[in-house]
Amino acid sequence: MLNSLYQVLAIGMKYWFIALAAAILWLVISISGKEYRERKTVLGEVGNYIGYLEIVGGMEEEEGTRIGLARENTIGSGHNADIVVRDESIEKMHAHMAFDGNRLMFTPLTKKGTRINGRKAINSYPVRTGDIVQLGNVVFRIFLRPELEELYEQ
Repeated sequence: MLNSLYQVLAIGMKYWFIALAAAILWLVISISGKEYRERKTVLGEVGNYIGYLEIVGGMEEEEGTRIGLARENTIGSGHNADIVVRDESIEKMHAHMAFDGNRLMFTPLTKKGTRINGRKAINSYPVRTGDIVQLGNVVFRIFLRPELEELYEQ
């Protein structure tokens, strides 16, 4: 009996890495599946967006990330914001962006570190493609759909 128990333990010790590899593989697959479902949802809604924000500075690991803009958005670090940016320098409700029919208006909701094209933002300001918006330490570039950008020309 003791000999058979020893043999079972010896086999278990010999192949423990297979169980570890299986656990890691399961974890990677489950995380990838969740991310795939989230991205699929976002891509399905692309037609609803008026443009996007691209992170261009301040969050090195997130640079290049594009975030879709709806007709009305709140941006902040709090879970109630439409666009959640996890950074210590961003307030829970930092800014509001809304399309008023002719242009996209950017309104800071805090006095803490909000800039548009390098200038401190205090009041509502119309923004367009190529404008740089900085919330705290995070820098975004704005891109609007071409047909909306044409409204600025009129």
